Amino acid sequence: MLALLLLFIAELWVMVQVAVHIGVLDTIALLVLMPVLGIWLVKRQGFALFRRVHSTLEAGGVPHRELVDGFLLLVAGFLLIVPGFITGAVGLLLLLPPVRIAARSLFLRSLAKRTSMTFRIVDGVGRRVDIRDVASRDITEPRRLPPELER
Repeated sequence: MLALLLLFIAELWVMVQVAVHIGVLDTIALLVLMPVLGIWLVKRQGFALFRRVHSTLEAGGVPHRELVDGFLLLVAGFLLIVPGFITGAVGLLLLLPPVRIAARSLFLRSLAKRTSMTFRIVDGVGRRVDIRDVASRDITEPRRLPPELER
Protein backbone atom coordinates (compact mmCIF):
# COMPACT_ATOMS: atom_id res chain seq x y z
CA MET A 1 0.00 0.00 0.00
CA LEU A 2 2.85 2.34 0.83
CA ALA A 3 4.52 1.55 -2.49
CA LEU A 4 1.37 2.54 -4.39
CA LEU A 5 1.14 5.80 -2.45
CA LEU A 6 4.79 6.57 -3.20
CA LEU A 7 4.24 5.73 -6.88
CA PHE A 8 1.21 8.04 -6.99
CA ILE A 9 3.20 10.90 -5.42
CA ALA A 10 6.12 10.30 -7.80
CA GLU A 11 3.77 10.24 -10.81
CA LEU A 12 2.22 13.54 -9.76
CA TRP A 13 5.62 15.11 -9.24
CA VAL A 14 6.82 13.97 -12.69
CA MET A 15 3.60 15.23 -14.31
CA VAL A 16 4.08 18.66 -12.72
CA GLN A 17 7.73 18.77 -13.82
CA VAL A 18 6.83 17.80 -17.39
CA ALA A 19 4.02 20.40 -17.42
CA VAL A 20 6.45 23.09 -16.23
CA HIS A 21 8.92 22.27 -19.02
CA ILE A 22 6.64 21.63 -22.01
CA GLY A 23 3.29 23.11 -20.97
CA VAL A 24 0.04 21.84 -19.54
CA LEU A 25 -1.73 21.13 -22.84
CA ASP A 26 1.25 19.23 -24.24
CA THR A 27 1.46 17.21 -21.03
CA ILE A 28 -2.24 16.32 -21.24
CA ALA A 29 -1.79 15.38 -24.90
CA LEU A 30 1.10 13.08 -23.99
CA LEU A 31 -0.92 11.49 -21.19
CA VAL A 32 -3.73 10.78 -23.67
CA LEU A 33 -1.46 9.67 -26.52
CA MET A 34 0.67 7.25 -24.45
CA PRO A 35 -2.15 4.76 -23.66
CA VAL A 36 -3.40 4.83 -27.26
CA LEU A 37 0.06 4.13 -28.65
CA GLY A 38 0.74 1.60 -25.90
CA ILE A 39 -2.44 -0.37 -26.56
CA TRP A 40 -1.62 -0.48 -30.27
CA LEU A 41 1.92 -1.74 -29.56
CA VAL A 42 0.71 -4.35 -27.04
CA LYS A 43 -1.90 -5.57 -29.52
CA ARG A 44 0.69 -5.87 -32.26
CA GLN A 45 3.14 -7.75 -30.05
CA GLY A 46 0.31 -9.91 -28.72
CA PHE A 47 -0.53 -11.13 -32.22
CA ALA A 48 3.14 -11.94 -32.83
CA LEU A 49 3.21 -13.80 -29.52
CA PHE A 50 0.08 -15.74 -30.50
CA ARG A 51 1.83 -16.87 -33.70
CA ARG A 52 4.85 -18.01 -31.66
CA VAL A 53 2.61 -19.97 -29.27
CA HIS A 54 0.86 -21.62 -32.21
CA SER A 55 4.12 -22.59 -33.92
CA THR A 56 5.54 -23.95 -30.65
CA LEU A 57 2.44 -26.06 -30.09
CA GLU A 58 2.51 -27.27 -33.70
CA ALA A 59 6.12 -28.37 -33.20
CA GLY A 60 5.06 -30.38 -30.14
CA GLY A 61 6.75 -28.11 -27.60
CA VAL A 62 5.47 -26.51 -24.44
CA PRO A 63 5.09 -22.73 -24.81
CA HIS A 64 6.24 -21.83 -21.28
CA ARG A 65 8.43 -18.95 -22.45
CA GLU A 66 5.60 -17.61 -24.56
CA LEU A 67 3.20 -17.80 -21.62
CA VAL A 68 5.55 -15.73 -19.48
CA ASP A 69 5.96 -13.27 -22.37
CA GLY A 70 2.17 -13.04 -22.55
CA PHE A 71 2.01 -12.25 -18.85
CA LEU A 72 4.69 -9.58 -19.25
CA LEU A 73 2.78 -8.08 -22.19
CA LEU A 74 -0.33 -7.99 -20.01
CA VAL A 75 1.63 -6.15 -17.31
CA ALA A 76 3.04 -3.76 -19.93
CA GLY A 77 -0.45 -3.05 -21.26
CA PHE A 78 -1.75 -2.35 -17.77
CA LEU A 79 1.16 -0.02 -17.02
CA LEU A 80 0.61 1.83 -20.29
CA ILE A 81 -3.11 2.32 -19.62
CA VAL A 82 -2.53 3.80 -16.16
CA PRO A 83 -1.97 7.52 -16.66
CA GLY A 84 1.53 8.56 -15.75
CA PHE A 85 5.00 8.89 -17.13
CA ILE A 86 6.80 6.48 -14.78
CA THR A 87 4.37 3.61 -15.35
CA GLY A 88 4.30 4.43 -19.07
CA ALA A 89 8.09 4.27 -19.28
CA VAL A 90 8.19 0.91 -17.49
CA GLY A 91 5.41 -0.37 -19.76
CA LEU A 92 7.24 0.77 -22.88
CA LEU A 93 10.44 -0.87 -21.63
CA LEU A 94 8.59 -4.16 -21.20
CA LEU A 95 7.57 -3.96 -24.87
CA LEU A 96 11.22 -4.07 -25.94
CA PRO A 97 12.17 -7.72 -26.62
CA PRO A 98 15.60 -7.60 -24.89
CA VAL A 99 14.06 -6.17 -21.72
CA ARG A 100 11.23 -8.70 -21.85
CA ILE A 101 13.72 -11.56 -22.34
CA ALA A 102 15.71 -10.40 -19.31
CA ALA A 103 12.54 -10.06 -17.21
CA ARG A 104 11.36 -13.48 -18.39
CA SER A 105 14.65 -15.14 -17.44
CA LEU A 106 14.59 -13.50 -14.01
CA PHE A 107 10.98 -14.57 -13.51
CA LEU A 108 11.61 -18.18 -14.59
CA ARG A 109 14.78 -18.40 -12.51
CA SER A 110 13.03 -17.16 -9.38
CA LEU A 111 10.07 -19.43 -10.09
CA ALA A 112 12.34 -22.45 -10.50
CA LYS A 113 14.04 -21.69 -7.16
CA ARG A 114 10.79 -21.27 -5.25
CA THR A 115 8.66 -24.04 -6.63
CA SER A 116 8.42 -26.80 -9.15
CA MET A 117 5.67 -26.20 -11.67
CA THR A 118 4.32 -28.99 -13.76
CA PHE A 119 2.20 -28.67 -16.86
CA ARG A 120 -0.03 -31.61 -17.61
CA ILE A 121 -0.69 -32.22 -21.25
CA VAL A 122 -3.58 -34.58 -21.83
CA ASP A 123 -3.01 -36.74 -24.89
CA GLY A 124 -4.86 -39.91 -24.00
CA VAL A 125 -2.28 -41.16 -21.52
CA GLY A 126 -1.24 -37.84 -20.06
CA ARG A 127 2.25 -36.46 -20.45
CA ARG A 128 3.80 -34.41 -17.67
CA VAL A 129 6.29 -31.69 -18.50
CA ASP A 130 8.45 -30.01 -15.86
CA ILE A 131 9.17 -26.33 -16.52
CA ARG A 132 12.76 -26.60 -15.27
CA ASP A 133 14.12 -28.94 -17.92
CA VAL A 134 11.13 -29.17 -20.26
CA ALA A 135 11.69 -32.90 -20.48
CA SER A 136 8.56 -34.91 -20.91
CA ARG A 137 7.84 -38.31 -19.53
CA ASP A 138 4.85 -40.53 -19.92
CA ILE A 139 2.79 -41.45 -16.92
CA THR A 140 2.43 -45.20 -16.83
CA GLU A 141 -0.94 -45.35 -15.17
CA PRO A 142 -3.77 -43.10 -16.33
CA ARG A 143 -5.68 -41.23 -13.69
CA ARG A 144 -8.91 -42.84 -12.62
CA LEU A 145 -12.12 -41.00 -11.91
CA PRO A 146 -13.60 -41.25 -8.44
CA PRO A 147 -16.13 -44.12 -8.20
CA GLU A 148 -19.07 -41.74 -7.93
CA LEU A 149 -18.18 -40.14 -11.28
CA GLU A 150 -17.48 -43.36 -13.27
CA ARG A 151 -21.06 -43.90 -14.52
